[in-house]
Amino acid sequence: MKPLILVTGSTAIDQIGSYDGSFEEYQSSYLVNAFNVSFQLTEMRTSFGGCAPNIAHGLTQLGIDAIPLSSAGRNFVDQYKAHLINLGINIDFIAVADDVSSCACCMMINDAHGNQIIGFYPGPNNPNRRSPETLPFIDKIALAILGPEEPELTLRQGRALFEHNVPLMVDPGQVISAFSRDQIRELLSLAQYLVVNHHEFEVLKTNAELTDKEVFDQVAEVILTHGDKGVTIYSRDGICQVDAVRDVKVDEVTGCGDAFRAGYAYGILNNLNLKERGQVGCIMAARNLENPETQRYRITATELAELRATIYG
Repeated sequence: MKPLILVTGSTAIDQIGSYDGSFEEYQSSYLVNAFNVSFQLTEMRTSFGGCAPNIAHGLTQLGIDAIPLSSAGRNFVDQYKAHLINLGINIDFIAVADDVSSCACCMMINDAHGNQIIGFYPGPNNPNRRSPETLPFIDKIALAILGPEEPELTLRQGRALFEHNVPLMVDPGQVISAFSRDQIRELLSLAQYLVVNHHEFEVLKTNAELTDKEVFDQVAEVILTHGDKGVTIYSRDGICQVDAVRDVKVDEVTGCGDAFRAGYAYGILNNLNLKERGQVGCIMAARNLENPETQRYRITATELAELRATIYG
């Protein structure tokens, strides 16, 4: 049996608008009062997303069995289900709530410089149908990625997986501000890998009342992403800096973090060193950037290896 990765998180049908300008220039040109702003959009479209399917898509492209543990509303059945099946993603553990009409939804506006304004609806909450301990294959999971979800659900899933000795990659994402001091500290005690961007890391430290060193001392690997400035990895063996892929034509920024996490998880399962894991993650993020929508890019493990050799030497 191939290595199996479990991915928790939302299953979302996103609404994405494009602003042909710069949020920074808008803010400098017009008075922004209590964040009351209005943008003239050049495009509006629907896109399949959600952290769980996005990460599963990246891993599936690389030949890894990745199973989303998630929930969805009724519109999943006629709008999303066939798409995931066509991608070869296992949907058996995406619980559909018959009493909720809509999947999670991320409503976002992207400017021409890769910046985003985001509103997120988390969708239905089916905690009893999203319990890892009920999975028949729990003892075969090589790695679990805990995507952004409600704190108590994340911790409940994390505890169950930790008790079954499943290594955890924790990705609280935009939900980190909802975690209390004690919840963050417990989450860190369960994690072997923590993946956050710079802003999320600052919120995490503030809410948990921890210093950089205290976080690094608790988690074996802390992966801080910096967008087009690359990624910094803090481990017990030291600090590793990896540059982002250069000269990428930006088509879609949504889902780049999920693509990076898929690449980094692939590196863990294939025993790549820290720098190689970061490079693989950055290449996956770049591939997402170059393609419209979060689940449209295509890549193979062979192509990934060739790109890493070409780009990073």
